[in-house]
Amino acid sequence: MILRLEHIGMVVRDLHDACARFEHTLGLRAQDFRDDQGQGMQLDARILLGNECWLHLVQNWNPGSRVNRFLRERGEGLEHIALETDDIEADVAHLREIGVGVWEDRILDANDGYEAFVFPDKLPGLTVELIESHERSWVYPPEAVGKPVSTSMQVSRLHHIGLCVNDLDDARRRFDRYFGLAARDFAADEGPAMREAHIDFANRCALRLLESRDPASRAGRFPRERGEGLEHIAMETGNLESDVAGLRERGVRILDHTIHGFDGGMAAFVHPDELPGMAVGLVELT
Repeated sequence: MILRLEHIGMVVRDLHDACARFEHTLGLRAQDFRDDQGQGMQLDARILLGNECWLHLVQNWNPGSRVNRFLRERGEGLEHIALETDDIEADVAHLREIGVGVWEDRILDANDGYEAFVFPDKLPGLTVELIESHERSWVYPPEAVGKPVSTSMQVSRLHHIGLCVNDLDDARRRFDRYFGLAARDFAADEGPAMREAHIDFANRCALRLLESRDPASRAGRFPRERGEGLEHIAMETGNLESDVAGLRERGVRILDHTIHGFDGGMAAFVHPDELPGMAVGLVELT
């Protein structure tokens, strides 16, 4: 059974530059820097996102690795999500039964847990990592649970991840059939040009599936320019206007220069050029 969204994997060209940009822009400070992963050809770090979930930033220069291929083919950006399971052997057996292979057809005993990977040829533009923790696994720091995650903003937790797809119905079927994750229809507050559904996780965040019928929209341009994939994360804040004012003071650009209202709250997006290959939304719920 899937327990939660554990982390989001992000591929960057320069780990230290990417970490500096996240701290300057959003006050999200990286921790747990490592240089002993990926056969000595990888640097990585973690940024806490609340919800006992984190952003895993990876710089890898092994041309044969999954993440380096992603960087060469698609550039910097969000590459995978990791779903924590309580029985990875049963999950992999289920995938095999329905004809969905995992990478190298095996479960890996890795530093962060028992892992298996379903690649983008089976999914709409992203890799899904199944992970079951073991005694060596890194855990979200207990002292950080429920605490603010930013040093400069009032963001408290990851609200959702945005996945741009070409066919919403097909994407929904795959997540349900592969992982038992049923997507629910979302309120049609984006108008007829956008179809949305969301998959809720137990740790109070969601994966939003976005099918845009407007080629000029941000969600419409992304799959056309980069292919289907993870396009943004959205963080919940307690004071959107204050956070946006702080961003402007630091010279950080806001997409469309405005705060948007939606059914249930307000939102603003940090311009994608401010961070390596992704947009970040700020959401205040009412």
